[in-house]
Amino acid sequence: MSSLMSSVSMGTPTSPFHPAHRASGLVSLACLAAGLALTSSHHVPVQVAGFFLAGATGWMSWRAHARMRRALDLAHHNEATWQACLQGSQDAVMVLERRNDMMGRFMGYTVVQANHQAHRLFRTDGLPLVGQLLKDVVPEGEHGNFHQRVRLAAESGQAQVDEQASPSPERSSRQRWLHHQIIPLPSGMALISRDTTEVHESMQALREQETFYRSAVDSLPMALYARSARAHNKGRYIVWNRQASDIMQMPAEQVLGRRASDVMPAEIAQRGDAQDQQVLDDPRTHFFPNLVFRTPQGERLIDLIKAPVYGVDGQLDHILSIATDVTESRRAAEQLKLASRVMEETADAVVVSDALDRIVMVNPAFLKMMGLSRAAVIGQSAELLGMTPLRESHLPGIEDALKSGRRWTGECALVGLEGRSLETWLTVTTLRGDDQRLSQHIRVLTDISVLKAQQRELAEQARRDSLTGLPNRRVFVERLRQGMARARRQPQTLAVMFIDLDGFKAINDRLGHAAGDRLLIEVATRLESSVRDTDCVCRLAGDEFTVILEGAGHPTEVHRIGQRILDRLGQPCVIGNETVWPGASIGATLFEAQDTHDSLCQRADAAMYTAKRAGKARFVLAGEEVAPHHPPSVQQACA
Repeated sequence: MSSLMSSVSMGTPTSPFHPAHRASGLVSLACLAAGLALTSSHHVPVQVAGFFLAGATGWMSWRAHARMRRALDLAHHNEATWQACLQGSQDAVMVLERRNDMMGRFMGYTVVQANHQAHRLFRTDGLPLVGQLLKDVVPEGEHGNFHQRVRLAAESGQAQVDEQASPSPERSSRQRWLHHQIIPLPSGMALISRDTTEVHESMQALREQETFYRSAVDSLPMALYARSARAHNKGRYIVWNRQASDIMQMPAEQVLGRRASDVMPAEIAQRGDAQDQQVLDDPRTHFFPNLVFRTPQGERLIDLIKAPVYGVDGQLDHILSIATDVTESRRAAEQLKLASRVMEETADAVVVSDALDRIVMVNPAFLKMMGLSRAAVIGQSAELLGMTPLRESHLPGIEDALKSGRRWTGECALVGLEGRSLETWLTVTTLRGDDQRLSQHIRVLTDISVLKAQQRELAEQARRDSLTGLPNRRVFVERLRQGMARARRQPQTLAVMFIDLDGFKAINDRLGHAAGDRLLIEVATRLESSVRDTDCVCRLAGDEFTVILEGAGHPTEVHRIGQRILDRLGQPCVIGNETVWPGASIGATLFEAQDTHDSLCQRADAAMYTAKRAGKARFVLAGEEVAPHHPPSVQQACA
């Protein structure tokens, strides 16, 4: 390109037959003629001068001819060089001359020479360029400021450069870029043009690629930055993505082109330099976990990866750093670890199952409760392991609760190892994914077997006399009402006895309350041994007892049982060093269809008081005549 420009700047080769050369030849011819004329003179001096003039003129003519031959050879050589450069150039070259009309007015520039590349670039139709006007070859409306540059070159005498986009000669949507060098010549212009479309397209593709990679780097969910390792730019940031800006609260404009010590706290800058030095000393990927970075938002925990990146020359170009903010994930991991520890240590059984209720996780408390190993549980159906199915038929209200996102709680029976039944308090919740589809069931079971046993014991104690263990007044009322209902449905004999101990207060006062309590226990034992297993003996209060006889069969049977009770209670009882004879007055009545609970008890109570008034230690059935009074025995009287 430089040789071509040199040739163009020297101009096209000129002809050796310049007007000045022709005038010099005429002068030499005149001198030669004058010299020959002088030699014909009769005077010797004149002849000598003529010979000298003719010889000198001949020698000078020979020298001029030799110079002309050399100039002609040089012109031919320059012409051959010019044509070789012109045709061999990869650029389009055209030589332009001014064209004037007959009136001498400027009409434009005409192409007088054009190489092969010029034809390829400007004439796709195959027609020659020579003789064409420049404005026809390069239309003014399609090449922007090109013709202004040509006029400027002609006016200033200085070369001009122009590069413009123009429509493609193939009439496609693709534009064509042409780079022009416009060089003034004495008689016109030299135009050197080059198609730079591929260069512009490559630059555009490079810009698009750079934009793509920059966008991709900025879109990464982790901070990415790089520092140069080249000697002239060592340690300066050359990449700083958006995530790095967000984490460190430093925009790229503040960081790029600067060193860490210029923008970072001294501690972080020194640490970064030391890490980069490790990469330089050992050029491989290095991992630096759990680094603390102090930012305006507080301390952040960062996992950092550093790797060397080499250039096309094989030398280390820069050190790439990828920083991941793991602050939240570390916190989540700690919370998950804590939750797992709580789950492992809690005394409540925890079971996690999938959407099909297959067990995926259990805690040790559940394994201990069931007496199973983890391997025997994971993957098994919860129902097959003895857990209550999560269905409405088994747990009322559970389906509505779980569908609405509420937790369900309630008592639930659990079948353990070898069929052992456990009473538990069950809490069930569900987990759902982002699509609101059920993903897991969570059961929390608390073993309340001991609590339920204690509740049953307390309930039973509330229905039993604490001293004798006999059913109390509450149970008596319940059992009597039940017996009356059965007697109405299936006619059968139902009798009620009211029993009051004779002389109990005197024994209690004389021997003490402890002796009285022992006597009451003994009376309860004798009462239970005197009746059938189907009969019910109760203690109402103090020394008052009752007996409910169902299916006694006949009033005589009631008499027989009453007499047996009297006989057994009349037996002596040894309390400490004392012997007492605990007698009793018994009143009984038979159930009638129109009876109520109160009326039945009132008749029995009245019969018992009748027995008391009749002399004690006797049995009285309501509605019967009272037997004659028999004085009590000496022992009873003493009692």
